[in-house]
This record gives sequence, C-alpha cells and structure tokens, in this order.
Amino acid sequence: MVRFTLFVSIFSLLFLFAFQQSSFADGHEQAKDVHASDVTVRGNVICLLPDHDKGNVKPFIATKPCNGHEPHAHVMLDTRSKVGNVYAVQGSPEAVERLEKGNKKDIEVKGKVSGSQQTGWILTVE
Repeated sequence: MVRFTLFVSIFSLLFLFAFQQSSFADGHEQAKDVHASDVTVRGNVICLLPDHDKGNVKPFIATKPCNGHEPHAHVMLDTRSKVGNVYAVQGSPEAVERLEKGNKKDIEVKGKVSGSQQTGWILTVE
C-alpha cells in the first residue's frame, strides 16, 4: 500500500510539473507575439519632463510646443479605447520634432504599434 501511495504521489507531481512547463511555454509564446501594424491613435500626448531635484518626471499635457524644454520622453494615452492604452512614443528625430511643435490634447497620431499586453505598447510615429 505504501508503494502504491508513493507511486501515485510521484506520478501526480510529475503530471503537475509537466503541466506547469507547458503553461510556461504557452505564456512565453504569447509574450513573443509582438506585432507591428499601421494605426491612427487618438488621445493625449503626455510630456515627461525630468525633475532632477526629485529624481523623477513631471508629466503634463502641453498645449503649446514643448520642444523648447530639455529633451524628454513622451507617452500617449488612447482616449478612444475602453481600457485607455498607454503607448511609449518613439520615432525619427524629425517625426518627434513635428509632434513636439503641435498641440498635444485630443489629437490623432499615425504610426506603427508594436508590443503586447505583457510587454507594453510602443507607438512609432511617422
């Protein structure tokens, strides 16, 4: 009886281990499921100005050109989607400069989106 119980216990553990490995592989494949597609995103572009004194960033939606500030990053909040996707904005220096010169509230930006729910979204502006 002890041998049978030991056998069942070991078999159960092996089954659980195999199931966890297969679940991990499926999740890993999903994380690699990165796509790039042409889109138009509507929303607000948020400037992330560095705050060197506090060691963080100061986010704001610029209503006038922001290219007069020190170099900084931008993110875009999609106001059309129900979940409000946030995109890290990147692109050529010329494309980012065009973005910095305009209004940043409730605008449409064309570009390519890549990423996933696990890794986050990137909007490459044209």
